[in-house]
Amino acid sequence: MQNDTEILWTAAFLNERFTEPVSPLGWSFVGALFEELALREPLRFMGYPDAERIPATRLWRALPYVNVAVFQIIYKPFPDAFVPADAIRYFPHGDLAYRKRAPYPTALWQPRFVLSLVTHLLREAWGASPLNYLKWRRFVPYHDAQTRRLQSSLDAANAAQTLLGILNALYELDARLLRIHRWSLTYADVLYKILAQWTGELAPILSCNVPNKTREVNAELDALARLPAPLSTRLLERINANAALSADEQRTADALARFLERHGHRAFTLDLACPTFREDPTQLLPLLDTSARAKNWDDPAELQDAYLRARGALRWWQRIVFRPLVALARRYAQLREDQRYYWHKSLALTRRACLKLGADLAAQGVLADADAIFYATRPEVQAYYAGAIESAELSARAAARETEWREHLNEYRARGTGGYPHFLRGDTPLFERQDRDVPVQAWRGRGVSPGIARGAARIVRDPRDLGRVAVGEILVAPSTDPAWTPVFARLAGLVLERGGVLSHGAVVAREYRLPAVTAVANLTGALVDGEMIEIDGTNGIVKRIAT
Repeated sequence: MQNDTEILWTAAFLNERFTEPVSPLGWSFVGALFEELALREPLRFMGYPDAERIPATRLWRALPYVNVAVFQIIYKPFPDAFVPADAIRYFPHGDLAYRKRAPYPTALWQPRFVLSLVTHLLREAWGASPLNYLKWRRFVPYHDAQTRRLQSSLDAANAAQTLLGILNALYELDARLLRIHRWSLTYADVLYKILAQWTGELAPILSCNVPNKTREVNAELDALARLPAPLSTRLLERINANAALSADEQRTADALARFLERHGHRAFTLDLACPTFREDPTQLLPLLDTSARAKNWDDPAELQDAYLRARGALRWWQRIVFRPLVALARRYAQLREDQRYYWHKSLALTRRACLKLGADLAAQGVLADADAIFYATRPEVQAYYAGAIESAELSARAAARETEWREHLNEYRARGTGGYPHFLRGDTPLFERQDRDVPVQAWRGRGVSPGIARGAARIVRDPRDLGRVAVGEILVAPSTDPAWTPVFARLAGLVLERGGVLSHGAVVAREYRLPAVTAVANLTGALVDGEMIEIDGTNGIVKRIAT
């Protein structure tokens, strides 16, 4: 086992989901699920003897990190051709050879590794197979039914023990969702990599124009924005006050109510401390714009033409499997987006249950108010109601943690994303070197959606600032949640500091035909808001344009 000061940590993967310091309660739910299902269980599948003891995740200044050694072990057995495309994010300088240094497995045919892997894969044969999407298809109605049932229970619940039972049920529901999704995410990554290797720039066309929940939500927001009475802060205030509305305003109010009924569980982050759209509809205002409409890969003739061109350039054996390859790549591209949508449904209920417990704790004088529960942790709340922690101790812990969290948040906002280093050695940040062959006025990242775009760089770190983005500009951000993507209709291009070819921003950029580059570290601090830039989404280059 490594000494704590020697452990190499990476922010990759988690830094797309938590763009700012995460609340203690949010991390104790989502972080625990991620550590168990995405890290420790795969290590158990592989028979790794220290799967229970290896330090897997941590918070540094309230920012989440993963032990690079875990990714080394997980990806070491992958043949080079099948290493997922986004795996380069997890290793310094994107060096996939780094995974070969893992101490386990010692060989591909190591008996402990093979026996354990075969045993576990047989137990999860359906979920782990390429037919994983069928399991997901069956799970969605179950998930919807369970969330409806738990919502009804939550509406009626007041007793703390009942609320704790609902939280446990939601946690188990999320665990079931993520057990399915970890395989669908792997297939999405591997299949897209193969598709890109075989077809080059035709891969985005072949994997796009797939119906998914992100596109569905964005289309409904677009329709909401185009109503005669635009949604505004003033109109929201009048709706909330039950004021008399004109016919057009009432139409907008009814459309908003329908939208929130279907999609109000969405939020800008996985952190439970973040309000949902239903709780705070003002979050929708920066997303509404009638000045542009996205151009999607919606032409069936274009898709068919791309398929025939790609197939014609393949070898005979590739042609045999090409149709099922494209079909599966498209299915898993859809699941990549839909998973977050459904997970937010249960997370929204988890947040509501936590706030009800917070109100109970505030009524007892343990917490200052209901929101203060976000500075406790799930085990602490459970221990308090089990009588294992005194009220004074829980109160002191939450208060101290809130002070510390707010210090980290203020520091992060003052330093920008430069305060969220991609790698740590122990507690020491490590910074990636810039390629020497790239000029000072240019940056190299990862091209994830092809094309060239020029425009003003609009730097956005907070989703509430998305209203600043104008038509024809290039959005430059640390990362983007699916809930950001309605603004993509306005953009000329997209640049993200984090993420890979299957990040939500990259997937939706390809749907919207936006040139996009990811993995350009600290760019939001290097660029001046509004300056002209050019991006090359094919080769992953971002450069300033002299004016």
